[in-house]
Amino acid sequence: MKPLLIAIIIGVVGLNGFGQGLVVNGNFEDRNTCVEFLSNCAPEAWFRFPYVKLPPSHPARIAAHMHHESLVMDDKSRGISGRTYLYTKLVCSAEPGKTYRFRLSLLTNGHRYDHLDLVLSKYEPRRNFSAILAGRIERHPLIITRSASKEDDWMEASVVFKATGEERYLMLGNASAKALSSSHKNNTENPLIIYDIDSLSLMPSDNNWIPCNEEITEKKLLYLNNYRHSDFNFLDDEPVWAPKIIPGAFSERVKEIPVLPSTPTIADTLLIPDVLFDFDKGTLNKQLLYRMEETLQLIKAKKFRTIEVVGHTDDRGSITYNEQLSELRARSVANYLIDQLQLSSALITIRRMAASIPIAPNTTNEARRRNRRAEIILIR
Repeated sequence: MKPLLIAIIIGVVGLNGFGQGLVVNGNFEDRNTCVEFLSNCAPEAWFRFPYVKLPPSHPARIAAHMHHESLVMDDKSRGISGRTYLYTKLVCSAEPGKTYRFRLSLLTNGHRYDHLDLVLSKYEPRRNFSAILAGRIERHPLIITRSASKEDDWMEASVVFKATGEERYLMLGNASAKALSSSHKNNTENPLIIYDIDSLSLMPSDNNWIPCNEEITEKKLLYLNNYRHSDFNFLDDEPVWAPKIIPGAFSERVKEIPVLPSTPTIADTLLIPDVLFDFDKGTLNKQLLYRMEETLQLIKAKKFRTIEVVGHTDDRGSITYNEQLSELRARSVANYLIDQLQLSSALITIRRMAASIPIAPNTTNEARRRNRRAEIILIR
């Protein structure tokens, strides 16, 4: 049975009420439905990389339905490239010089515990992963603080660190360039070493923490991001100056090559107005499809690598309704482009923005009409 991580909190309890402190959804109860595949692929506010499509019987897929997360710590068949990582953005900044404790529940699935790394970074881990693997960003191995009562039971692990004030992102996984020394106890044929994690929290070591003013806003922004499989989906805009790691070259054999930021260039943005959709529906108006011909010709004349179709609504109606409507309209446009231009569906991603990005104040009927739109963004 999973041990409960109980902390006495002095002050105001955070959003989730579980004493998770600077991280949200540490119990992974809130699940994200990704925009690309409309499937449950990660917990809200948390991001996994690299993404590998797994069969339903895979332990990581099973873990998602049980509301905990699984990390591939090592893959004997693929080495370092087979590992997976999980990260989130802190909803509050850590105070410089203050001591914090990170803790979680851990299940090693029959393996001898080797290590699990906590990495705290100023920049987004997925964009600067080469620097993490090369040891240029400090990793904190978690220490077992409460052992399991039996071999296949949950235990507690934690680590205490002193904050510098630059901690913005938190990443978990095997951040060592070396393979795990853990041996398979139960199944020597399985190449994967998988750890399950749950009940995460990051609090001042004295448990004296009051949520910051930015907590609610930061949580909302994290929950709004439903992309999990798009190359350029990053939470921040900081440049990547981390040296590139040549595959197979680690420690003293690391070759440092400065790389410039990998940022997509928008070739063009094409507008699909509300009038081209059936009234208050997500389908395109068949009688007005001839007006899409000009848009198709513009796309054919442009050079692009991928396309984003973004759906927008006005501010009338509930958030849920507007999200669904904006997604349906974006999907209708995407399907139309795939059919008419003979494009691969892998080239097109869909975003639902509801009423979050108006281009005019929602104060008049005309302004609301302008806000009800879909945008085709060509990315070069």
